[in-house]
Amino acid sequence: MFGGSDAVLLGAPISDEAIPGILDVKSSALRTFTNRLKCRSAHSAFFLLRASISIPRLVYFLRCAPTWRRWDSLARYDGILKSTLEAILNCELSPEAWLQSSLPVCDGGLGVRHAVDMAVPCFLASAHSVLPLVQSLLPPHLRVYDDAIDEGMSLRQGLPIPDEPERGIQKRWERPVTEMTINTLTMGAANIQDTARLIAIRQPGAGDWLNALPSPQLGTLLDNESFRVSCALRLGGSVCQPHRCPCGEEVCDRGYHGLKCKKSRGRRSRHEAVNDIIARALRTAEVPNIREPPGCSRTDGKKPDGLTLVPWSRGRSLVWDFTCADTLCRSHVSRTAHHPGAAASSAEAGKKRKYKFLEDRFHFVPIAIETLGVYGPEARIFIDALGKRLKRVSGDCRSLAFLKQRISIAIQRGNTASILGTLPGGKGFMEIFNL
Repeated sequence: MFGGSDAVLLGAPISDEAIPGILDVKSSALRTFTNRLKCRSAHSAFFLLRASISIPRLVYFLRCAPTWRRWDSLARYDGILKSTLEAILNCELSPEAWLQSSLPVCDGGLGVRHAVDMAVPCFLASAHSVLPLVQSLLPPHLRVYDDAIDEGMSLRQGLPIPDEPERGIQKRWERPVTEMTINTLTMGAANIQDTARLIAIRQPGAGDWLNALPSPQLGTLLDNESFRVSCALRLGGSVCQPHRCPCGEEVCDRGYHGLKCKKSRGRRSRHEAVNDIIARALRTAEVPNIREPPGCSRTDGKKPDGLTLVPWSRGRSLVWDFTCADTLCRSHVSRTAHHPGAAASSAEAGKKRKYKFLEDRFHFVPIAIETLGVYGPEARIFIDALGKRLKRVSGDCRSLAFLKQRISIAIQRGNTASILGTLPGGKGFMEIFNL
């Protein structure tokens, strides 16, 4: 029915009248897949939507035709995509959250690209990638140049145009659009917490949980509630109805109080889960270790989280202590809104002061990771070093990425348990299962 974008240069472009019909077929297929995704878990459904069902099934057509001439059809496709995403996440997406979802994961989004944003970059990248081949194959009098390329260039609205050698690379056309979206969201931040959130989620490692393969066998599948809360925290959406925490504090609809509440039930589980991952990773890297080692107690009786039983560096055993600092709490947000990772850096400095008495005998490493996934400087160095040892032992170059994904997922589960732990309890209807 249609070929590649070289058809634009050879004089056989898709007619403008055919574009709405093709997009209607694509929209109908997306609706069908939406109904089928409801049978999957939220995490698995999202993974399939982003990797296969949404824009990946449309991108070939976007590269073949000037689809921006039918913005209304593209907008209808995006409308169905938005409804599908809301159904999977069980979250209502505000205009800001919907805009943020289109960003790549490394830039603070969910990686669900929008058709209206992709139409021009896809077509221009495809057209410029085949232009040298067409020019080498056809003599000048047989080349037909369609005005769609010039039209697409004019729609850039002042955005920079890639250099000539890079015009065939789609990412080079998309990057200015991504940066414009980031600036729009940052300038439109409603309060200092939104500013800190938008800065934190763009840091390396903050979105590792979104890149993990959702597998129950590997322990990387988030349950529906954990996935909902994690996405809502990332997008700045509502998590729950405003209520009063058992500690007496008021909890807003975003649930931020639960991330720092000392009486929250999720803080302990998050702490234990991350320490367990570190201990298991060390053992896999052939570094035996124990948890809460004796003989390392502070004057208040508290112990570091772990000790390696063989030397880690310069003949000294490693002692580590993990903490998860809240990016958005009142005591940190004024700094995290301007300096990403400030809460984690402060927590690591505090740990070093508390365990200074161990430095003459051990190699002490404080490991601080913020609730939104930002690593402290000491934590980043240690995890990278541990990942290299895992790679050397296992031979898998993805060892570091897998380790970071497991840690990121553990933090998301802990965040969910912390927020839901602020909800009032009550007696359940469990006796029915004993009938």
